[in-house]
Amino acid sequence: MITPRKLTAISLIGICACLPNLVYAKVSEQEAQKLKNELNPVGGERAGNADGSIPPWTGKYRGLPEGLNYSGSGDVYPDPYANEKPLFTITAENMSQYEDKLNTGLKAMFAKYPDTFAMPIYTSHRDFRDSQLMEDRTWFCALNTELTNGVDGLKNYTGGAPFPIPKSGAEVLWNGRIFQPAPVQDAVMDDIAVFSNGRRNAQTQEIKSDFPFSYKENPIGMVDDEISIQSVYVYVDQTAPAREKGKLTILQDPVDAVKTSRNTWVYMPGSRRVRRAPTVGYDTPQGPGGLLTIDDTMGFNGAMDRYHWKLIEKKEMYIPYHNYKFDDPTVKYTELLPTGHANPDYMRYELHRVWVVEATLKDGARHIYGKRRFYIDEDSWQISLVESYDGRNELWRVVILQTLYDYFLEGYIARSAIYHDLQSGAYIANRMVNEQRPTNYGVTPLGKKFFTPQNLRKLGRR
Repeated sequence: MITPRKLTAISLIGICACLPNLVYAKVSEQEAQKLKNELNPVGGERAGNADGSIPPWTGKYRGLPEGLNYSGSGDVYPDPYANEKPLFTITAENMSQYEDKLNTGLKAMFAKYPDTFAMPIYTSHRDFRDSQLMEDRTWFCALNTELTNGVDGLKNYTGGAPFPIPKSGAEVLWNGRIFQPAPVQDAVMDDIAVFSNGRRNAQTQEIKSDFPFSYKENPIGMVDDEISIQSVYVYVDQTAPAREKGKLTILQDPVDAVKTSRNTWVYMPGSRRVRRAPTVGYDTPQGPGGLLTIDDTMGFNGAMDRYHWKLIEKKEMYIPYHNYKFDDPTVKYTELLPTGHANPDYMRYELHRVWVVEATLKDGARHIYGKRRFYIDEDSWQISLVESYDGRNELWRVVILQTLYDYFLEGYIARSAIYHDLQSGAYIANRMVNEQRPTNYGVTPLGKKFFTPQNLRKLGRR
């Protein structure tokens, strides 16, 4: 008899598709050995595809390749592929030639904007690898980490990718949610909503974050509450628009969003008081124009309990990748973000293998999205594309999430995410930095005492 642990991740896809609630535990040491030969150290297939359009994984670069000028975190990223030209460009006219490698959301973008939406397709690259620490933590997780509290929690998680050999849709999504090479973040970012009539609505935030499960000093084998019950601490200083200037927020975002509530405190400069904000999550609208939900953040954020999670397949798809050009500080937002969608001249797509995960709203559960589909890159575990459907099962929102390799962190990071509302014709691009300073990941962690209401009160009254 063949047991689940003897099956490969690929051969399990058919089983998982039929059993959406099936939850698997850690893998055996024998199966984990695939991370040293058949799979790369965080779970991507080492082999390329049959025609070579997806190359083999080499992992020949850890950190900055020779020949690039980069002083360290906080500097502008040099583009390792700046001299490349697109292999071809997909448009509404030739889309049918490539539709087997396009998700439903991108096809809908061509239908919505046939005269302007385009996808420049570049050579695929798989030459960067994660830090030794992240790879070692992922090895530990492969042997020890399990889902708990249904699918909303992790047990024996030490950082890295919790499920490098995933057996269920929930495990794949957890990789996309929590695989984070940055221990800290010090950033100034713009969120810009662009409406169908050309009107814009924007906000600017200074953001400081700590990611406890990525602290470098954590020994491998320290797990769960020994590290933190929080996956991330966030401090936000609102600097624009003017009416919001001086508003300060501290957020404690838990690993298990069902077991532990998200804590948020806000300092309002008018009253000079700190108040605890109501618990928000799920489909609470946020951002300029309210064009995304709280749990849309970074592709998905928050409790998973209102959905059934189903692993559909792994397939070859065109996804945003190595998006250095989009962060170019010489490109202004007016050029980068026209009406309808981002300027295709600054986009970059490559062919990669992605895991496809579908979330279907449970009977009796409430959410504005009746169904969601996620496309998650096998090598970086970055959520690359998302489709969100309304209660009538009609496609509503399409998300394009960009990534790049951070030379200082030695790992792939999420960059700007672009949320398109197909019904209204509006979109919002968040985490934009072109007209701000580059994000610095090299600062000292602030620690959990910084992210408290007591400290927020001190910060507000300076």
